[in-house]
Amino acid sequence: MWSSFVWRSELITALYENVAVPMLLARLTGTPFLAPVLRLFGVRIGRRCCIETTFLTEFDLVEIDDDCCISQACSLQTHLFEDRVMKMSRLRIGKRCSIGPRAVVLYDAILEDDVRLDGLSLVMKGETLGQGTCWRGSPAATV
Repeated sequence: MWSSFVWRSELITALYENVAVPMLLARLTGTPFLAPVLRLFGVRIGRRCCIETTFLTEFDLVEIDDDCCISQACSLQTHLFEDRVMKMSRLRIGKRCSIGPRAVVLYDAILEDDVRLDGLSLVMKGETLGQGTCWRGSPAATV
């Protein structure tokens, strides 16, 4: 928790959340322009994606495939502090996935193609949501 890596990571997150988001990215949410800007930060985003959130960090650990809709205030959470240790890993969202408002996807999660996650739902770390399924709740369960 007190390593220089964690402090550098937190500095980048603070600059992103307090400078980049309010000055630019908040205005681009829901437009076709947000995905190309997030690609500049290092997020891997496919084509024809509608991104309505800026709640993501560790940009190089996020992968969103083609034709996805990430709704307002979703959190793509690639790190957690557990027992004072910063743990981080990738998360992947497959093709044609839809994530509802204020949902949270934790690291090591995989949403396979054509998954629908309802709003206010939580995908636990390391969980895989199977292709063509619908999920709801906290933690998420199939509908």
